[in-house]
Amino acid sequence: MKVSLFSLFALSVAAGPLPSPGAKPSDVRNVIMMVSDGFGPASETFARAYVQQSDRFPMNYMSFLDELLIGSSRTRSSDSFVTDSAAGAVVFASARKTYNNAIGVDDNVKPIGTNMEGAHRLGYKTGLVVKSFITDATPSAFAAHAAARQMMDLIAEQMGGLTDLGQNVDLMFGGGRCRFIGNSTKGSCRTDDKDVWGEMGKKGWTLMSTNDEFKALSTSPKLPLMGLFDLDNVPYAMDYKINDVPTLPQMAKKAIDVLAEASKDSEQGFFMMIEGSRIDHAGHDNDVGTHFREIVEYWETIKLVSDYIDEHPDTVMVSTSDHETGGLGLGRNNQYWVYPLVYANQTMSQQVSCQNFLKLPMEKRGQYVTEVMLPVHLGLGNVTAAKASAVLKATNQSNCLLAMSEALAVDANIMWTTLGHTGVDVNIYAKGKHTQELAGNHENTDIGMWLTKMLGVDLNEATERVKDVNVFQYPYTKANSTYVFIPSLDYYHK
Repeated sequence: MKVSLFSLFALSVAAGPLPSPGAKPSDVRNVIMMVSDGFGPASETFARAYVQQSDRFPMNYMSFLDELLIGSSRTRSSDSFVTDSAAGAVVFASARKTYNNAIGVDDNVKPIGTNMEGAHRLGYKTGLVVKSFITDATPSAFAAHAAARQMMDLIAEQMGGLTDLGQNVDLMFGGGRCRFIGNSTKGSCRTDDKDVWGEMGKKGWTLMSTNDEFKALSTSPKLPLMGLFDLDNVPYAMDYKINDVPTLPQMAKKAIDVLAEASKDSEQGFFMMIEGSRIDHAGHDNDVGTHFREIVEYWETIKLVSDYIDEHPDTVMVSTSDHETGGLGLGRNNQYWVYPLVYANQTMSQQVSCQNFLKLPMEKRGQYVTEVMLPVHLGLGNVTAAKASAVLKATNQSNCLLAMSEALAVDANIMWTTLGHTGVDVNIYAKGKHTQELAGNHENTDIGMWLTKMLGVDLNEATERVKDVNVFQYPYTKANSTYVFIPSLDYYHK
């Protein structure tokens, strides 16, 4: 039997106990993990070029993120050169590779402990801040255990502290409230009628769902605390003007303030994960205008974390991506130019524009496309018959998104290679003490092990504590399922 080197590598990282990462540094108190989901090097290049040209900065302009560049990370999972976000987050959460689709389990579908669970048990205050569903792949990998990422009903119950797993997260901000309300309630996306939200309230959680509640939140609320500000994902930054929700920087700042206050008198500090979730979603949409605005919002979040580290040098931060999404290419059709400012006048995400389009009766769609979608939402100055016709032919969200994407991409001379993920290396950015250990090119598990060291967590002990946790919402075997998760664009826009 032939065994590939890749197969041998996958087995070596999946089997047996993990080695000790070394002694915890005595000069580190707080640890912040930042995940720019779906954010690859080409996306950073485009965002930088747009800002440099738009603001007429010099050619050597660097974004704030550029200034923190320290290395790069390989992104493959244990079963595929192209990872999904679940396996791509488990490497940070548990320092171990696993199969695409897995949440907090190894290649044998057995629960494995996470850095967040271990940190919480040591006395750290813990938090998750995202723009996706709080039960989506990246956040759940830090605080849940499921055979498949689609088991969000189970994941919601685990993250809410309602199962044998117990409570491991003190603060959660994000979206996806529909997973916490029973399916007899309007807006629910659960498969059952369990009122997880209500049960969490009875167990002492402070719960909030509006921006007014968020704005009124003090820095010393009763923990544990969950704020889910949309039934679905928190809207794109492009669409904040039509949605009353807190922004990613606002959620991150409030979370840091709350966790810092809650841990100020304890021996341990805080550990949190902040995710720029929707950078990835806009990549799946092939929506460059929305994509780079999510990146700029992520830069703002990085800046506030950096400022906190300047004031609290016992805090460290690492930022990287689980994978790249979309295969963005700067240049197309053998033409040697790119014009980012084509996207300067876009006023709405392609997602929302297409949703509005598809709700209209057929007889009203033509006028909407030529008078609103293309000239207003995309800011397109030359609404040609060909571009309008391509959008009008769309019969579903995916086709509409692709037609809108191409309407601007040709003029900007950029292109996407896929609607999914790619296998390219992604950048590592870091700030604080001991971050020089992340310099150079790394396997993605090295980042998870670095977090383990900074926190002083014993992942083998954490795994022993969760080994009997139920990881099944429904019958599931890897052998009888398509467990490499490649979502359609419609997956992100339920």
